Amino acid sequence: MLEKTSAKKLFVGGGILLAGALFLYILGAGHKEGAALKVLSDRVDFQIKDFHYTEVGNPDLTWEINADTARYIKKDDVTLFENVTVKIIFSDGGVYTLAGKNGSLHTDTKDMDIDGNVVVVSDEGARFETDSLHYTHGNDNGRIHTKDAVKMTRPGTDVRGVGMNLSLGNREVTLLSSVRATIEGGHESN
Repeated sequence: MLEKTSAKKLFVGGGILLAGALFLYILGAGHKEGAALKVLSDRVDFQIKDFHYTEVGNPDLTWEINADTARYIKKDDVTLFENVTVKIIFSDGGVYTLAGKNGSLHTDTKDMDIDGNVVVVSDEGARFETDSLHYTHGNDNGRIHTKDAVKMTRPGTDVRGVGMNLSLGNREVTLLSSVRATIEGGHESN
C-alpha cells in the first residue's frame, strides 16, 4: 500500500532532482564549445552572483572581471555588472585594476563602460579617480577614456584635469583640458 507523501516533500525532492539534472547537464555541456549558451532562449536573461571571468584571447594582455552580480542580456549582447573590478594583466607583468559601482560589457565589440566612484590603480603606483570610464577595444590593445573630471596621483604628484585618454598599447596617459599639477614641495603648475 502506498503511503501519503506531503506536498512539501514532493516539492523539495523534485527541486533536488531538477538541480541535480541541471548540474549534470552543465557539466556535460561544459566540454562542448558554446553548448551552455544554447540553453538560453532569446527572451531569457542570465544572472550570476559572485561573478568571475577571465578573457585570455589576446597574448599581450589578460582581462579578469569580478563582480558581485553579472546579468547577461542576450538580445542586447551586453553583460551588466554591479560592484565590478577589472584587472588588466600585461604580458610583461604590468597590471591595471579598474573598479566601479556599475559596469557594462558589450559582448559583440568587447567595449566596456564603468561608472560610479571609478578608481584605476597601476602596479607602478599611479591612481586615477573619476565618475566614469570607457574602454574601447582596438588593435593596439584598446584605449581607456573619459570626458569627466580626473584626479591622478602618484607618489609626490597630484594632477587634476577634465577628460583623459589612456592607451593600453603604449600605456601613455593624456589629460585633455583644465590640467593642474601639484608636485611634492608645494609647486603648482598649469
